[in-house]
Amino acid sequence: MNLVKIRIVISLTVFTLFLLLFLGGEKPSVFLSSTLLPLQFVPALIRILTDPAALFIFGLVSVFVLTLIFGRIYCSFICPLGTLQDIFIALARKVGWREKHSFQKPHNWLQYSILSLTIVAAALGSMSLLNLLDPYSLAGRMITQFARPLFVWAYNAAVSMLTNFNVYLFSIETAWLPLSVWLVTLFFFILIIFMSAKQGRLYCNTLCPVGALLGLISRISVLKFVIDGTHCHECFRCEGVCKTGCIDPQTAAIDHSRCVNCFNCLYACPQSVVAYRPIWRGKSEDCLWSPSRRGFLIGSAVSAGSALLIFNSGIHSLLRNACASPNPPVTPPGSVSVEHFTQSCSACHLCVSACPTKVITPSFFEYGIGGLLQPLMNYSKSFCDYECNVCGRVCPTGAILPLTLAEKKFTQIGTVDLLKDKCVVYVEKNNCGACGEVCPTHTISFIDKGNVLYPEVDTNYCIGCGACEKACPTMPKSIIVRPKQVHGKAAKYSAKTTPVLQKKAQDKDFPF
Repeated sequence: MNLVKIRIVISLTVFTLFLLLFLGGEKPSVFLSSTLLPLQFVPALIRILTDPAALFIFGLVSVFVLTLIFGRIYCSFICPLGTLQDIFIALARKVGWREKHSFQKPHNWLQYSILSLTIVAAALGSMSLLNLLDPYSLAGRMITQFARPLFVWAYNAAVSMLTNFNVYLFSIETAWLPLSVWLVTLFFFILIIFMSAKQGRLYCNTLCPVGALLGLISRISVLKFVIDGTHCHECFRCEGVCKTGCIDPQTAAIDHSRCVNCFNCLYACPQSVVAYRPIWRGKSEDCLWSPSRRGFLIGSAVSAGSALLIFNSGIHSLLRNACASPNPPVTPPGSVSVEHFTQSCSACHLCVSACPTKVITPSFFEYGIGGLLQPLMNYSKSFCDYECNVCGRVCPTGAILPLTLAEKKFTQIGTVDLLKDKCVVYVEKNNCGACGEVCPTHTISFIDKGNVLYPEVDTNYCIGCGACEKACPTMPKSIIVRPKQVHGKAAKYSAKTTPVLQKKAQDKDFPF
């Protein structure tokens, strides 16, 4: 049984499913989000903290148990960014950029410092570091912002071709992204390519907070790779195929905190001196006390103590508010409030990809530094479909809670504001009515004054879907949606009743 081939098949299958998750549309996204995402470390952890669900609890516990038994198989089998790095490593080997790997000294000070800072920042209410570095979210943004535009372009080309044969079954899709967000993702994309091509899984063992945490757990895993130094011929083949650079053949030592269980070394050794077997506590050099390990443990204790102190004082609220924006945008229905959304969203952009009207778009600093790259409702580009609730059904972290369609239709994420000094009806006395025609909740009504229909707004019925703002023909818009920092519930519209006149008895001589 070749474990390398099994790893490749499983990791490529999982990665393909992730592509389908972000590119497949509403139904595949909803189905796959409930099966794939509970096993993603950061989404499962955030979901348990925000809106505990049995499936996500099971997924997170499974990741911990698998790591305790087998080591960091999560990084090679389940993580989409890990598979993407393996693809870049294989391509680099094909083109001759780097044919062999070599032992690298650990960057514990950098890796564990980033882990500590990420934990403390999240505890203070700033998700910026986690949003930038979480491997699942980073892979999701790369798929959404690079693969999806190519997918949409190919799809639209096929639709245009079908229209030449008078086939109009499909409609053109859009794929709009802010340039600033695209450039941030491009930077990380190039960084991942460079690090993978030159140093293998360097990102996993320097910048990735999930890799750092799982690396600590893998130190005490049951199954580990070991080298029989007495029979080793020092051919260095195991070192040459180790993508993490964690094998030092001169001392026959393996850094298990950095090993991602790719199994390459197991089959590269011609003498079969590399083994993958149980090693119990006290029988491995991994159990020895080291200064780097001691420094990290002390630093972690200080960071945890600082975070606990901040949580138990008013400093937490002060720093959390400092990370937030004083004028945040509208958040999707189901996100409860701006605070709940910004402290729960990992910026994976799955909702951006799954939204059928593409009203959900990535932000940059609109939420402040604490909500970097988190999505917002962009009514200048589109509107929220009254009959859609897909964003809450695919969100893995609980930042957007699932709502039934009936609940969503009365969830008030914002209210409209009619700017009469810009409206063509009030300014030029010309009929328009565009806003009222698209309003699904009867928020906008019209009053006839001299054969001119003047729009009036009753915000009690408004849910903030943005259909009126999108339809408004004036520039700048004369009707806009104001966000509600805490979502409310809109009133149910009931048509105005008119008095019913009692019918007279029919005249027998004149029955009509």
